[in-house]
Amino acid sequence: MRFITFLIFLNFLNTAINAEETRQVDQHEHGVGELNIAIDGSVIDFEFMLPGADIVGFEYEAKSDEDIVKVNEALAMLDNYKNIFSLPVNSNCKLSTSQISLKEEEHDEHEEHEEESHNEFYAKYSFSCGNIQEIDRIEFTYFKTFANSSELEVQFISNVGSTSFEVEGDAPFILTEGKI
Repeated sequence: MRFITFLIFLNFLNTAINAEETRQVDQHEHGVGELNIAIDGSVIDFEFMLPGADIVGFEYEAKSDEDIVKVNEALAMLDNYKNIFSLPVNSNCKLSTSQISLKEEEHDEHEEHEEESHNEFYAKYSFSCGNIQEIDRIEFTYFKTFANSSELEVQFISNVGSTSFEVEGDAPFILTEGKI
């Protein structure tokens, strides 16, 4: 079991490093969020990294009262995982922990010598499941909750192996049968 946890850690670390390298090289892509899903025994974790433009319509630091309200409303929406995704009822998954935050990063624009800030919403949900094998489909209400979003790039790892998916608003689900 520790070996699987170690493999999950290494995969997420590698994904984070590659994502950061990609972010630094490529332009920030609006409409595309990232999601890591890890399964270890009866535990399933979801870790979302979502561009501010997709969630609140802007990426700069919220300073006006109106923008601060939008950010707080978005954090409240993210606090309830059912606004983002759902698991099959017969999997008997119960939320055990969650963490929601807003991360603000500043990027130095080399050509213009200006700093540009980007905000990214972070949400992590951990579930303990009574019958994890029953998770054959994960539905994403995320695309209805946040209309500016159009795609999630998903990294999925379990003791069966790892794979990746792209989930789009016109087909807001992934099939996990045979991957758990």
